[in-house]
Amino acid sequence: MSSSKPDLIRAAETARGRAVKRGNAVTALLAGCALAVGARKVYGPVVLAPLGFLSGFVAGVLYANAFEYVLHRFFLHWGHGFLVQRHALHHNSAGAPNEARYVNFATSRLVVILLFLANAPAVFLVERLLHVGLAAGMFAGFTIYYVLYEEVHWRFHLGGWLPRWMEPLRRHHMLHHVDFEGRYNVFLPVFDWIFERRKWKRGAAGSH
Repeated sequence: MSSSKPDLIRAAETARGRAVKRGNAVTALLAGCALAVGARKVYGPVVLAPLGFLSGFVAGVLYANAFEYVLHRFFLHWGHGFLVQRHALHHNSAGAPNEARYVNFATSRLVVILLFLANAPAVFLVERLLHVGLAAGMFAGFTIYYVLYEEVHWRFHLGGWLPRWMEPLRRHHMLHHVDFEGRYNVFLPVFDWIFERRKWKRGAAGSH
């Protein structure tokens, strides 16, 4: 039996989306490594000291989580601009044959490079102000967060193995698609919890 047209579209878009995701991951890893090397050249071996690197890694993950929250809430869901319209394609295509086209953060590797370059000054500023060797670790944390963000988001929507403890996180993200507003962190809802936990509690209380 021949495949239906929606099945053929889904297969083609999924293959295309996987290729984009791989390209984005490679680009992110290269950009993150290049920035970490740059931090080493500017600030010296202090940025590779184990304690500073580990502390920087945690700071980089938290910074990426905060950046994701701010970007998603205030630039992808606020107003009617280009970014809002592009993000709406992701919401509107959920479950459709072309869903995979709009799941990745970006369809161009150049956008990934610009994302890293746009966030680099904040990392260098932190290092310049504190002088504690966080820069390389922060770039590593930001990079790993980005790669996990795309991979986990893909699996939330299109399937693939995930540990069982991530199922509540998947539900958390899919509730964002139901309500459209709220729950702006995709897989690590740290800043969601900081800024929205009171609203969740009010909602839970109102459901009784």
